[in-house]
Amino acid sequence: MKKTLFFVALYLIIIYFVYLYHKPILDWINQSEPSQIPIMFLLSTFFGIFPVIPFSVFASIMGSKYGLLTGSFINWFGSISAALIIYLLARYTFSDYFKKYLSKFKGLTKFNELITRNAFMAVLFTRLVPIVPPPVVNIYSGVSKMKLSTYAFATMIGKIPGMFVYAYFGEQLFSSTKELIYGLTFYLLFIALVLFLYRRWYKGIQSIKAK
Repeated sequence: MKKTLFFVALYLIIIYFVYLYHKPILDWINQSEPSQIPIMFLLSTFFGIFPVIPFSVFASIMGSKYGLLTGSFINWFGSISAALIIYLLARYTFSDYFKKYLSKFKGLTKFNELITRNAFMAVLFTRLVPIVPPPVVNIYSGVSKMKLSTYAFATMIGKIPGMFVYAYFGEQLFSSTKELIYGLTFYLLFIALVLFLYRRWYKGIQSIKAK
């Protein structure tokens, strides 16, 4: 409860700060200087690990500031870097702490079953659609016996659509409401397709297990 109140208060402070300084913030967003891009890579990784502001907000700003392709790449790089850092910390440095953290979450038995059957597909589906919260995926993959190569490859592929969509929304937010709605509709259809494929795959696993 205290943690929830802390984050609510933090987000309210951020909203007030944005409202108070909205003009210089908009000016900064409109200045897409290439010299700032290395800093954006570092910030994207930082916000991926420490969501002081929601990563989706930062990712949308990158799309608005640098356009679809560059913004998507910044988002993808930061998200992948953060996921790999947390995985490595969970496996080699703070495994005991993270195991206690995971004990708070229910439903991990199902995720563990998916990893046991096919670790690559389990991580890929949870990246495409947040069936399991991303921090839990990062940590659980680290404390499990999953290979780094499997985790990294599935994460790299699975993160592409979401990071692209965040940048797209940011790019269209102040330019074309019509294109924004089209993009949102297409993404929702994509999510529906992924969920359908996931359910078919999971039913297949269950049928094999029953035999």
